[in-house]
Amino acid sequence: MPKPWRVLDSRIEYKDRFLAHRMDKCETPHGQIVDPYHVIELPNWVNMVAVTEDHQVLMVREYRHGIGEVVFGLPSGTVDPGETEPMGTAKRELREETGAEAPHWVQTGRMYPNAAVMTNTCFSFLAVGARITGETNFDDAEDIETVPVPIEDLYRQLLARELTMTAMHLVNLHESALYIMTSGDPLVAGLRDKLAPLYSPT
Repeated sequence: MPKPWRVLDSRIEYKDRFLAHRMDKCETPHGQIVDPYHVIELPNWVNMVAVTEDHQVLMVREYRHGIGEVVFGLPSGTVDPGETEPMGTAKRELREETGAEAPHWVQTGRMYPNAAVMTNTCFSFLAVGARITGETNFDDAEDIETVPVPIEDLYRQLLARELTMTAMHLVNLHESALYIMTSGDPLVAGLRDKLAPLYSPT
């Protein structure tokens, strides 16, 4: 069975409020020295599939500078310092980005965005019964458009592989569908009725 590497030395090359770039000197279990090994220390992330009472998924459009494009995806964000419950962060991010709140939340997944070089964890949620109850509250650099999409239309595109978005958002769409279709949760029965024809066509 593979064993962890031994860290012989570690130093921070760069750090700000968003990330830290760490460089490690490591020894593998076979005695090979890996130097430097670059690690990006990042805060944890959250994203959510928020479905309204009339079965619309609250999607967003937002500019993402890494690829220089406006991207279609799920409301999402970063766990701030002092926040210890990812679900609390998800509720805050949904409220800030769309102005919506939801009474019923389920964690659908927990994943490592890139375990080879990044330290953080991404938590995924399904929020049911979402309603826009207030104003958005964007960060200084954010400009976000809320785009409600009927859940059956969104999942028809998903299953046809027509959606291009952040990988973790695609994963959560699939995770949320799995929960809706298999959990027996009575609060998602209406959503199950919408998705059943797509997942179990007659």
